[in-house]
Amino acid sequence: MTAAKSSVLFSNPSKVAATPDRKSNLINLIQRSQDTLREPKAAAHSAGEIMWEGKKFSTKTSWVASAGLRQTALALSILFVLASCASYDKREVVRTLPDSPSPATQTPKAPPGSADVGSSARALKRKVAIARFTNETKYGAGLFTDPSSDRIGKQASDILASDLTKSGKFIVLERTDLHKLKAESELMGMTPEEFKKNLVGVDALILGSVVEFGRKDTGEVLLFTRSRKQVAHARVSIRLVDPRTGQVFFSESGGGEAALETQTILGLGDRAVFDSTLNDMALSAAIANLLDKVLNKLSDKPWTSGILAVDGTNVLIAGGQRQGLRIGDRLKVMVPGKLIKSPQTGFNIQTPHAQVGELEVVSFFGDAETTEGSICRVVSGVTPRTDHIVQF
Repeated sequence: MTAAKSSVLFSNPSKVAATPDRKSNLINLIQRSQDTLREPKAAAHSAGEIMWEGKKFSTKTSWVASAGLRQTALALSILFVLASCASYDKREVVRTLPDSPSPATQTPKAPPGSADVGSSARALKRKVAIARFTNETKYGAGLFTDPSSDRIGKQASDILASDLTKSGKFIVLERTDLHKLKAESELMGMTPEEFKKNLVGVDALILGSVVEFGRKDTGEVLLFTRSRKQVAHARVSIRLVDPRTGQVFFSESGGGEAALETQTILGLGDRAVFDSTLNDMALSAAIANLLDKVLNKLSDKPWTSGILAVDGTNVLIAGGQRQGLRIGDRLKVMVPGKLIKSPQTGFNIQTPHAQVGELEVVSFFGDAETTEGSICRVVSGVTPRTDHIVQF
């Protein structure tokens, strides 16, 4: 039974194996197809007809079909290249220049050869505190917004305090959250009188507000491209106040912008979404624009300290190396002037200090900028007393 089936299956070998003529025709067809792909024009001129199992096949359309395939491949290649560069993100942070100050607020330059030129070249650390920083714009305000929760104002205050501390040119004292420090001192067993006694005065209080804050979106749609640009803008205004008199002796404003631009080509690429970090970058840029101006203004005032004790020939003063003093620095010993109330303005006017001696820094002591001191020797003048002050 098996042998019978085998004879039936292989009784017509021509249906399984190709004859020599059929095999040569197959090879000819394959070669003509390859020639058409390699040299479409030459193959088109030499195109003709071939026989395959009694049927005629024309190769005249091979060049046209190949050209269509090549055009399709070229179009796909162009789309692939465009897709690879279809979108891009461009970020930039711009610190805009502040408004030009009025001539009345500009500090006159010291004349050449004055005694303060050397000291102003190296600024010692001043004690500052941020008393208030609020958001005076309508941004972020709503019907259901808590007016006491000033998120933007608190953020601006924290950014300013952080930048002042990281600059290494200020001693920053806390005033905004002073009530929290007082509550913590009570847990430590301190009385309100002790807490108040331990507070340190500052050279200047910083009051500020966010006066401009907002965003804008611009876009452009062309034939093949679509772009979107998000811009956040902020402007802050600060003033420095003398805590002894309440007088505003410096005021300045500065602005900053942060932008994000995205573009798509032929509808390909990532879509631009709302980026809330632009608000933070714009606010940071606006505040950073003011730091140098604050430092320069505070440097106009002489660095002042007090005498802790007099031990023989050594005079111990507050402040040391971490605040910017160096061994060999010369300090003036001054007798404070008297305070007289002005009948014109109502402010207390301090008469000029009188110099009575000079000290030289010889060494330092202490382990922190708020608890360190300097040991000085008397260079000239009278022996200092604890009610005298020293200036650099």
